[in-house]
Amino acid sequence: MQQLGNTKQASTLLYLPTPPTVDAMKPLDYASLCELNGNHWRKILIILAKLQCPDEDWRSYRDQQLLRQREAIIFGDQLLPGKQLHIVAGKASWERVGLDPEQFLPLEESNRLLQQGNIILTPYPDYRQFPNHLIERLRPIIHASR
Repeated sequence: MQQLGNTKQASTLLYLPTPPTVDAMKPLDYASLCELNGNHWRKILIILAKLQCPDEDWRSYRDQQLLRQREAIIFGDQLLPGKQLHIVAGKASWERVGLDPEQFLPLEESNRLLQQGNIILTPYPDYRQFPNHLIERLRPIIHASR
């Protein structure tokens, strides 16, 4: 199973359907991932940084800490066992790991954030699908789970 970050240390696991291109000779960080994968991955990593950042300085978090301690990104077809918070992003990921959104409770009015225990279903991390108001709704839940 492919992954970015340390799944054993992370308190939040983000599940996505397609891994980015990585260069084993470069550090696994925001700049190198964006250089190799472009704007699409820039958006994903910014949204993840906004969700995970312990304060309002998400840019510094993104550049200095993202994928190093608190979070990991998984590209598999099953949830990893453990008590971490599992954020399964996008319908393709929900289906891939076999989750039925009908079994989850909504966390907000639009039903775009759904929760069952330590599993949260979210839209795909793109600005149009996952706007700031959803990020602001999900952040406290993520921080409370640590």
